[in-house]
Amino acid sequence: MTTQVIAIDIGASSGRIMVATLDGKRLSLQEVHRFPNRLCHRNNQVCWDTDALLAEIYLGIQHVLDAGITPACIGIDTWGVDFVLLDKEGHRLGQAVSYRDSRTDGVMDAFLAEHQNKAEVYTETGIQFLPFNTLYQLAALLNPDLLPLESASYRGTRTAPEWLGEVATLLFIPDYLNFRLTGVKHCEYTNASTSQLLGSNSRQWSSALLDKIGAPSHWFLPPQQPNQIIGHYQTQDKERQSHQIPVASIASHDTASAVVGTPLSETGAVYLCSGTWSLMGLERAAPIINALSLNANITNEGGSEGLYRVLKNIMGMWLIQRLQQQYPAYSFSDLAALAKQAPAFAYLINPDDKRFLHPNNMEQSIIDYCLDTGQGAPGSLGQIVRCIYDSLALRYRQVFLELQHLSDSPLSHIHIVGGGAQNHFLNQLCADICEVPVCANPTEASAIGNALGQLVAIGRIANISEGRCIVRQSFELTQYSPNAIAGLKPAITCFEQLTQTQ
Repeated sequence: MTTQVIAIDIGASSGRIMVATLDGKRLSLQEVHRFPNRLCHRNNQVCWDTDALLAEIYLGIQHVLDAGITPACIGIDTWGVDFVLLDKEGHRLGQAVSYRDSRTDGVMDAFLAEHQNKAEVYTETGIQFLPFNTLYQLAALLNPDLLPLESASYRGTRTAPEWLGEVATLLFIPDYLNFRLTGVKHCEYTNASTSQLLGSNSRQWSSALLDKIGAPSHWFLPPQQPNQIIGHYQTQDKERQSHQIPVASIASHDTASAVVGTPLSETGAVYLCSGTWSLMGLERAAPIINALSLNANITNEGGSEGLYRVLKNIMGMWLIQRLQQQYPAYSFSDLAALAKQAPAFAYLINPDDKRFLHPNNMEQSIIDYCLDTGQGAPGSLGQIVRCIYDSLALRYRQVFLELQHLSDSPLSHIHIVGGGAQNHFLNQLCADICEVPVCANPTEASAIGNALGQLVAIGRIANISEGRCIVRQSFELTQYSPNAIAGLKPAITCFEQLTQTQ
């Protein structure tokens, strides 16, 4: 029996529309459309162009139909925390402001100072403190007085938008895209869990936190578990034959889908979803919320089938992506080759330093960091790239050990998925510096997990465990064994000093 579904996987830098084909017990992917996801500037804010994304989605679905494929389902996953506000008629109010906009500068600290301490928020939500979480985006929107006067978000006015009173519904980005396909408003749990507004154990909106920021509870739909059909998308193929395609709400946070698509086989596995961000964590039946996890700033996001993703967000390939934009003549493989030729551990950065979140010039930001920390300035592009890769791998080691301290069982290896799984140099560095075996692939884990969720929703497979068995049989996995690396111990000491405030 052959079943085909459309997996729409949109990340912070690009989107892809894939046809996933399950033929018996073998899964394959075919990319039918790829498009950029570019930030745009509107009304002095950094935003997502949701209209452009929808146009690409419609186009990609049309490509599938015109190829003579009759999909059994459609599913969408995207990044987390960002949202769209709708009026009672379902029209968008304002823009889909990006988490990379500076409107939240200083807001998290101001909110915690004014309302409650970190321990109380963490005990309620179990979510890592990141300045762009939905909680602080809404706090900035609803409470302009929280914006520090020196903040880049202070643009000469401290008033809320005039349309704020018209808001009827908040939808996270994938829920909004599903709404535009189906006309059905829905709130999917895994994406909602990234907001820092959801009770970790109750899996419902925290009325206490909503009250603190003045967010009306009627904006928020009840979170629903993934892998269910929510509506249909109606369209025509090139022969003008009508199609009414089921749309499933799958694990719509791209990392949640990536974890679904990772063939984890034992409790000792640590996953590393390597893309614009690096998400490193464990899959567990219950959240881990205690003083140790708070101190390590570990997050407990929702997963599929009632599980939790106990993880940490790490600045990932964003550092290399921004650098490559400055040197377009170099491919990512070219940059990795330059790094391989440069000496190890000559320069180190804290990848999660705030200056790297949205810099105007990534290269200069890295040079400035090295100068500010007394390391001198990297003298070549290869040294800068090597600095990034060494620092990422050291950060992976640091987080791996934090997870080990929190885990009730030994952690034995790391499984890398996502676009970063193609980076053989960084994968080997990860094995060498973390001193554990590394397994890499599949690269399209988010699209695979998206497809598996759809296959569960339509009853083609029983559960995610069955889906992971299919993934293991369908995709080649690459193994990396750890090798001794000179200078590791002093590099670890230096890196700990650089990151001790994180």
